[in-house]
Amino acid sequence: MKSISTRLKVVFLGVIVFFTGPWLLLYISISLTEDPPKPVYTYGEFPFYLEYEINGQEKTVEDTVIVKFDGFGLSEGSGRKYIQWKKKLASGNKNVVLYKGGKGKEVSLFFSVLYEDYHLEDELYKEDALTPGVIKKEGNITDLSPLSEYELLTEYNLKLIKFEYSESIKK
Repeated sequence: MKSISTRLKVVFLGVIVFFTGPWLLLYISISLTEDPPKPVYTYGEFPFYLEYEINGQEKTVEDTVIVKFDGFGLSEGSGRKYIQWKKKLASGNKNVVLYKGGKGKEVSLFFSVLYEDYHLEDELYKEDALTPGVIKKEGNITDLSPLSEYELLTEYNLKLIKFEYSESIKK
């Protein structure tokens, strides 16, 4: 009876090592690599202005994106470290919510205020490649692909009118 218990423990331990071992080795090997250079700019505030129309009613949003350097993260996919940023809105809101509603599942539309890297790591992104967009959350599922103008207008009666954004910090 005791040998069966010992065998079960050994098999259980072997299964755990089989599944966690490669991830642990990957984590350790990436952790031992050198950090990327610390960014020159580690803090920035970027005001923006958004004007939109929903159900025939014009609305505006004025806020500021605050971006702070947050250390380095590990990417298992690329096998290297990357710069992490924290992004928040000065208003204290978590997101810029344009629409909440839906039939059945709750649907929320959020205005995506560019990428953290755009603000302080200017060489990574070209300004014209980053157009602001509206992303959709339905229930617990968030679709990060921006909705088209046509979809916004036909499904939600929402139209983006104007968006102004401060410049990123140039190096």
